[in-house]
Amino acid sequence: MIDIFEKVELLTITYKSEHLINQCLSNINDDFKITVVENSNNENFRKEIERRKNTKCILSGKNLGFGSAFNLGAKSIKKKYIFHFNPDAEINNEIIYKIYELAKNTNFGIISAEESDQITEIDNKRDINLREVDYVKGFVMFINHFECKSTNYFDENFFLYLEEVDLCKRLKKMGKKIYLAENVLVKHLGGKSHHPDQQEKMEIQRNWHYLWSLFYYSKKHKGLIYAYKVTLRKFFSAFLKMNIYFFLNKKKHIIYKHRFLGLLNSYIGKSSFFRIE
Repeated sequence: MIDIFEKVELLTITYKSEHLINQCLSNINDDFKITVVENSNNENFRKEIERRKNTKCILSGKNLGFGSAFNLGAKSIKKKYIFHFNPDAEINNEIIYKIYELAKNTNFGIISAEESDQITEIDNKRDINLREVDYVKGFVMFINHFECKSTNYFDENFFLYLEEVDLCKRLKKMGKKIYLAENVLVKHLGGKSHHPDQQEKMEIQRNWHYLWSLFYYSKKHKGLIYAYKVTLRKFFSAFLKMNIYFFLNKKKHIIYKHRFLGLLNSYIGKSSFFRIE
């Protein structure tokens, strides 16, 4: 299995993830080369991360979002495979080894694991198979770097949401297969990569970008009419609830206001510009 260190580089994207990243990396063999892309200009974070053997930290300078930060990291990687994981996904050596074992004799674009909210494990009581799927979630992605880098990876118009679905769709059009490793379970906290103090701000940001991305993705792949068809009800619902909750619940008013604004800005062709630092 020693060849895994020569062929696989790990990549993770962080933003205000100091509370998670050291514990996350502590479960990984330090013979793996790891690239961390931090979505800020936090020099102290970079210096702390690079104390770890075989680990480099790239500072993006500002919050680029997931896709753009991933692209930045991927461009620096020369190995055959990239194992990407979110800081709020519990990764260990066994998971990396098992997916590598499944991948090395397989023609694939991306392989992911099953998402769990309780445990990270290889379920040896059940068959471990690769099941072909249309797309996978981005919390864990084992990527055939040499086969996929011609795509330039993620569409940087996305800031949050659906960028991995978009990438999988483009890879499948190129004939690359997307697989889920059944019964390889990875615990994923979901939306916890940032510090808990940022939770309310991140919730607002997620709501803005989810609807912006939904319209953009739908228009990109299925056309303008379809995009309006799947989003207009959400647009009017957000507008109505934004106004109702103005009088009843300030927090919900802010959430629905940003859902409305995210979709409105997507409708009028504005970029995914919204950020809460």
